[in-house]
Amino acid sequence: MSTPQHTEYDRALTADHRLRALAQLVTALCQFVRPADTMCGGCAWDALVKPLATPLIGWERGYKPEAAKDPDPDRAWRIYTGGEWLAGWKEAEQDRTPASTDTEQWLRTSEAWDAYCGELIRQLNAADPAHGHGIQRYGKAKTIAA
Repeated sequence: MSTPQHTEYDRALTADHRLRALAQLVTALCQFVRPADTMCGGCAWDALVKPLATPLIGWERGYKPEAAKDPDPDRAWRIYTGGEWLAGWKEAEQDRTPASTDTEQWLRTSEAWDAYCGELIRQLNAADPAHGHGIQRYGKAKTIAA
C-alpha cells in the first residue's frame, strides 16, 4: 500500500471511532479464519462490512437513519417516479448533518471511501483461503452467502 493511501486510511480511523471499530472487526475476522475454512473476501465485504461502512464514510455519511417502516402488502413493488425520488432526496438532504470541518467534508468524499474501504477489502481478500464463496467453518453449513 502506498504511503499517501495509508495516511488517508489512518486519517479515517482517527476521525471517527466507529470506523476504527469496524476496522478492528475486519482484523479480527481475518485473524480467525483457519486454512480449511471458507471466507470469500467478496462475500464478507458484501454481506458484512459494506453495509456497516456505507453510512459512516463516503457519500452516505451525514444522513440521519430512517425509522423502520411497517410492511405494506399493497406497496411491496411500488415504482417511484423520478420526481418522487428527487423530492425524497431533497427532504433527506435538508435533514443531513452539516459538514462543519475539513475532516467531515473529506469523510463524505469518494477519496475517503476508497482509502478506507480499499484497505478493508485488501485485508479481507488477503485472508481468503480460496475455498469458494460464502463464509463458513470447515465442515459446517454456510451461514452467509453472497
